[in-house]
Amino acid sequence: LLDGVARRQYRIDWRLREAGLECTSEHRVVMAAAVDEGCHFLSDRNVETRRVVMDELTASYPWVQHVLDDGKSLEVDGMGLRTRLECPDWAWGGLKDAFLGNENHLIRELKALQRPAPLDLRVNTLLCPTREDALRNISKAGFTTAKRTPWSPLGIRFPKRDVPLGKIPGLLSRAVEPQDEGSQLVAALVDARPGETVCDYCAGSGGKTLPLAAQMRNRGRLYSLDVSETRLARGKARCVKAGVSNVQRQVVSKDMERKDKWCKRRKRTFDRVLVDAPCSGVGSWRRKPDARWMWEVFDGEVSDGAVRLEELLILQQQILRRAARLVKPGGRLVYVTCSLLPQENERQIQYFLDSDEGSKWRLDPPSDFSVPFEHCDGSFLRLTPAKHDTDGFFAAVLTLT
Repeated sequence: LLDGVARRQYRIDWRLREAGLECTSEHRVVMAAAVDEGCHFLSDRNVETRRVVMDELTASYPWVQHVLDDGKSLEVDGMGLRTRLECPDWAWGGLKDAFLGNENHLIRELKALQRPAPLDLRVNTLLCPTREDALRNISKAGFTTAKRTPWSPLGIRFPKRDVPLGKIPGLLSRAVEPQDEGSQLVAALVDARPGETVCDYCAGSGGKTLPLAAQMRNRGRLYSLDVSETRLARGKARCVKAGVSNVQRQVVSKDMERKDKWCKRRKRTFDRVLVDAPCSGVGSWRRKPDARWMWEVFDGEVSDGAVRLEELLILQQQILRRAARLVKPGGRLVYVTCSLLPQENERQIQYFLDSDEGSKWRLDPPSDFSVPFEHCDGSFLRLTPAKHDTDGFFAAVLTLT
């Protein structure tokens, strides 16, 4: 039910304000329960049980009938498109730009971001030879809805997330790992080879470090970099469980105005670098519906979402420049965000390429990738929930000449 509130909060708040009611947590939960689309918590009950519960709800909160006197739909005449699509003001302009002003396309994608994501798993090839082996074990355990992901060659999908995770074969042993198909795909773009020197910049707790290590078959040097020692420590534990043995962790300076000593000593020494840049997370809204409005709550205080986004754009550019200096001539740089906003994606790359530091770099989209590079005339990869049924992702592949 709380998930239902998070996915409908802008519409719920609009209806509450129109009725002269306060937008309290209690009122929001009641509204989510009252509308048909919010009653998933009653979906396994019979019709009579549902009727009794709803009668008790309206008896306790008589204003519900007044607010929903037109039926049990949240969307009504007079409600603006941005509210209907559950989009915060700070992201609205960028999303309209992302889909080139095509309102039908915009509506289709934002409605897809309102729906819950499926449960995707990635096969850990260090512990399980093939996807078919993992899928066979999962199916034998009674999980008959599990199927291959359409794009990632290592993915397994459960259409709904309401499965007992502890009973999925391979999950506790880390032969399979939870990972959205889109995240699997952007990690695959690095195409790390055994024996190479590879860097996962902004590695966090290792969500993409793990597939990189599997690509390298635990051979070569894989560096996991982050400004947070705590996040890297969580990544270390994940690596141990997943059978990963070639990762070295390094805390880098969060002060982007100064050169990091560790990075400076390793300038132009890496074959491949992945930059999983911190971003607005717009592409993950179907998985984290509260991120729409939590973006404007930073360090426990309410902030201006647009101002915070502008500050983030500066940080993304600084990170991109620092990471790019690590790549050797002929090496590959992959820049990734889980955002659909152009200012975080293609505009950041173009800004970098137009700079002095970017003058020796060229876009190098792979011609044989499982998902075609179609965005911006084939220059970039953009994954969207409506088109690919993944979280929203952007990726650029660059080569240093």
